[in-house]
Amino acid sequence: MAILIKAINSCEPINDMVIEKMAMVYCYEEPGQIESVKEYWSNWLTGENEGDKLTVVAEDIKEQCLAGVVRFWKTPHCGNKWLIEGLEVIKPKRKSGLGKSMVEYGLNFLKSKGVDKISANISSKNVASIKLHESLGFKKISSGAINSYGDFRPYMDEYQLVLASLWDNEVS
Repeated sequence: MAILIKAINSCEPINDMVIEKMAMVYCYEEPGQIESVKEYWSNWLTGENEGDKLTVVAEDIKEQCLAGVVRFWKTPHCGNKWLIEGLEVIKPKRKSGLGKSMVEYGLNFLKSKGVDKISANISSKNVASIKLHESLGFKKISSGAINSYGDFRPYMDEYQLVLASLWDNEVS
């Protein structure tokens, strides 16, 4: 599997094709949602959503498509803390380590920029995501969580990672 993981702002210019590819990852199993997801990505990438952002993609070189996307957001609606948002890997590439690799890429990038903590709000039923984040050192810090728009979600739990304690020799 020839996969290239990169920050979206370091690859091609943001255009309709990039937005289409990113939307296709999120709509892989529900293609009827593509137009609303394209609108979301357009707003995300053009700065309509306030706050600092990092978008990491996994590009399948052989298939010439995106196999995964994850967003990191320093949201003003949540005390300006960094959150991992919307980790998604297309079904044929799941359980390959791709999601973990994308999150690690983003964590290393943010650590290199001086970010010291990052949170992830995960549904208490999403066992795969909980295991992935715990394998990276995230610890559960609350039952119920404030989402990225400042709304309380009782079915979400907040997990947090202190970046300074990890990967001291791995940040590039």
